[in-house]
Amino acid sequence: MFVAFTLLLAGCGAASAPAEDIVRNDASGQSSTTASSPRAASAETLDQFWSRFRRAALAGDAAALRAMSAPVVLQRSNLDDSPAVKLPSARVPAAVAKVLTLPDGVDAAGRIHRDILKATPVAKPDGQQPAGTYRFGDMVFARGKTGWRLTELYLDD
Repeated sequence: MFVAFTLLLAGCGAASAPAEDIVRNDASGQSSTTASSPRAASAETLDQFWSRFRRAALAGDAAALRAMSAPVVLQRSNLDDSPAVKLPSARVPAAVAKVLTLPDGVDAAGRIHRDILKATPVAKPDGQQPAGTYRFGDMVFARGKTGWRLTELYLDD
């Protein structure tokens, strides 16, 4: 049920979703945003998505993070002792920024998510996650009709 619900959330709004923002660097190294069709995003591989998400998260690009998130992202407690909160995509960039300041709790060196993200240019899927999902620390991504999206965060407020 959990996986089906997560995948359902990832595909929500496909018919009415705005064109996705893609962050590109120009010759001077400045990032610019261009739009692509939802069809192009749905054909995107995890590695392509991960590269864009990583760049946007490290740069704090709120527009790109909103575009790469499901319409509603579930915010769960790190201890799973509280009910999930529905986080609108407008609040996702701030939540991602906060997650990046926290240790993931599993890294032997005790690094924060930002440092681990910097050191992870290629997504490394875990065989224990269901097909079509990817977990990176306290963030969960799922592939839906509109492509890969951030669908869950583990964060205590």
